[in-house]
This record gives sequence, C-alpha cells and structure tokens, in this order.
Amino acid sequence: MLRQDTIAAAATAFGMSGIGIIRISGPESLSIARRIFKPANGKCAWKSHHLYHGDIVSADGKTVFDEVLISFMRKPRSFTGEDVVEINCHGNPLIIETILTQLQESGCRLARPGEFSERAFLNNRLDLSQAEALAAMIYAKSAKAYAMGLAQLKGALSKEIDKLRLLLIDTLALLETSIDFTEDTSEEKIPEILPQINQMLERMQSLLSSYSSARVYTEGVNVIITGKPNVGKSSLLNSLTGRKKAIVTEIPGTTRDLISDTINLVGIPVHLIDTAGIREPQNIIEKEGISLVWESLVDADFVIVMLDVSEPLTDEDKIILEKNKSKEIIVAVNKIDLPRAWETNAIERLLPQGRDVLEISAKTGAGLEELKKKIVNLSTGSETENTGGAMIINLRHKLALEKSCKNIQKAKEDTLAGVSAEFVAFDLREALDRLDEITGRKISDEILDKIFSSFCIGK
Repeated sequence: MLRQDTIAAAATAFGMSGIGIIRISGPESLSIARRIFKPANGKCAWKSHHLYHGDIVSADGKTVFDEVLISFMRKPRSFTGEDVVEINCHGNPLIIETILTQLQESGCRLARPGEFSERAFLNNRLDLSQAEALAAMIYAKSAKAYAMGLAQLKGALSKEIDKLRLLLIDTLALLETSIDFTEDTSEEKIPEILPQINQMLERMQSLLSSYSSARVYTEGVNVIITGKPNVGKSSLLNSLTGRKKAIVTEIPGTTRDLISDTINLVGIPVHLIDTAGIREPQNIIEKEGISLVWESLVDADFVIVMLDVSEPLTDEDKIILEKNKSKEIIVAVNKIDLPRAWETNAIERLLPQGRDVLEISAKTGAGLEELKKKIVNLSTGSETENTGGAMIINLRHKLALEKSCKNIQKAKEDTLAGVSAEFVAFDLREALDRLDEITGRKISDEILDKIFSSFCIGK
C-alpha cells in the first residue's frame, strides 16, 4: 500500500551535534534528491544503498547550503518499503531547517509524528507490535527496557502471537467441519478441541504474566518516602540520588510539596518521592502538603516509612505505620549513627507479619545498600526477568490479550456445557480478532492514528 505523496523530516533530535539526518520517503524521493543534490565529482549513479558525497544546493544551483553524504534506498528494501533518501548533514538546527525548507519547495511535505513507521506497517515491512517496539526502544528508561523493545522488534512477540493464531485456526477448522457435516458433534469433538483450548489458555496466561515484570523495567516503580517531620526523609532522598534535591534543616515542616527524582537500580527506574512530614498541620500550606501525601500514597507501588531511632516513638509514628500496613512497605529506622531512644523490637507488634525492618543512617550511608536491594526485590519479586523472549510490554497488547483469553475461556465453558458448536466457534473467532489487534491484521484506522501519533517526528 504505497502512498502517493512524499514526506520528509529530521530523523535526529534538534540540537547542536556533529551530524543530523533528514529522511525522505515516497514516490518522488529520488527525483527530489536529484534536484537539490550536487555530487562532488560531478556525477552520481544513485545506486541503492550507496553513499554519495556532495552539496545540498538551491533549486537553481547557485546557493550551497551544506556539504553532505546522501544515500538512496530503493523500494521495497527500505525501512518504509518506499523509495527512501537519507541526507547526512551537519547537525546545526539552522542547517536542518534550511534543507527541510528546500525539500518542501521541491515537493515534499513535512511528515506527521510516526508517519515513517506507519508507512512501514502499511507496506508490510513491520507488523503493528514491531512498529510499537520502535517507540518502546526510543523511550526506554533503562537498558533492560531497551532490550525488551529490541526483542519485540525482532519478532519475539509476533512469533508467539502467530503460534496462538494457528492453534485458534486449527480449532476453528475442527468446529467448522462439525457444523457443516455432522448433526450432533459437541460430544464427539470435545476430546479434540479441549486440549487445544487448554494449551492456548496456558500460553496466553504465561504471556500475560510477563507484563507485570516487564512493566517494572519499562515504566519503573513509584516509591513514596513518608514519616513524621524531621525523621530524615529529605536526607534519604538526597543520599539515594547522590545530589541535593530536597532542603534539609532541623526546622519541622520544611518540605511542603512533593519532591521527586529517579534513580536506576540494576536496570529498574525507581521514582522516589519525598513528602511533607505527617503531623497536625501548623498552617494552611502545611495542611495542603500533608493532603498531597495521602493522595500520593494511593498510587505508590510501595512505601518507605521512616522512623527516627534517636527520638522516642510517638503516636504520629504509630498512626503512620497503622495507615500504611495494608500496603507493601519498607520500614526504615533512621539515625542509627546517634544514641538510641528505643530498640527495633518495640515496633514489631505494629507491623504486619513478615515485614522486615531495616536500620539505616541517611547521613553516613549505613544500610543504604541493603535498602536498595530491598527495593529491587520488592520490585521484581526476586524473579529473573527474560528480556530476550516474548513478553507483553505494552498496555494495549495486554488488554487485547486479556479479551482474547476471556473469549477462549468462554469457549471452553460452553464446550464442557455441551453448547452448540456455532456458539463456541463465535467465541473463538472473537478471540482471533483480539489477537489480530496486537499485530495489526485487524485494526481500526482510529486506533492506528492514535498509536502512531504518539511516536516522535522522523520515526
């Protein structure tokens, strides 16, 4: 499915750099390139996938805009499946803008966000899950998230979806045969259909289970640091991030707004959020800050509750522990570098069974490595992630797979209940449609537009 217009955009981020790349795709790519490119040796064979040295010039050839390397990739052996030209120019935004202006005057239009990837999908160079993997790689927050995106780009997920499709199609074929040629086949076909249905359910559930572990690396985890004033929340944030993000003073109530920063722990983006100290507010500003704390706790993946071991435990400490004990919490007993006012066993009865208490000093760094390990273990469940196999890293894919799984479960229940084969086949066809949404075999234009509009321009 070739488009009739030719598009252009910068394929590299705008900013000062040694090299900038401008990509052109469409039926007029080569003719437009011929008009604005002057070869250094006076001639250019325009062989596919070769680099040529020369200048970008004005349409009349009188003005030189930049010295470049240019390449032509003949369809279908290009990223988009169309004729593609790439210009490697100097990475000054002024130069890139000037060349893009020349391209527009020569017949190009500026590409929409994600339009190159959209054309690659429409021309069967990539399926939809692979196209989305490109965006996942570009926006990856860690090396492991990038590896997951690369595995999807290489077809790990597509291959697994294709295997599930074949199972579904084989099962549907059995049902269609029974509908066409047998009057009463529900009992006869159960031994053949159920093993395949069970196999599909098992594989789908295994694939779905990968989403939660993949999400840790692709999106990261939100960790709220909470406690009463002056227990060392801001000091902990500063120590973990290695920079002074939050003001640290002995004056209670210094932190009013939520202060956040992100650190990377063995490939996991950990979003740390320092909060206002929880106590009876002294003024309307502090009251608003404490309200923000309770609101943010709702969205936390887990909570670090900090206590000050150098000061006696208070009712405020106990209230904070009580209100958070239903969540996944880490209790961090801070200021172990100072004389103790109480022992750790004093809070054991206040905690849910099996919750550990870590002793730390945000000031000296004692215990912080153990705290980091605890954050990692809670994030991953101590599981070893597989970044090279088929995984669900995209919420859209997860939702489509859940719907497909639900349809297949319904087909299983109907089969066991002796429901007519026509109804079982209907559920399996619905399951197949949901699978095809993942790879784009069956997808609405509205969803396509939404997906590709989220890509960066030039990709």
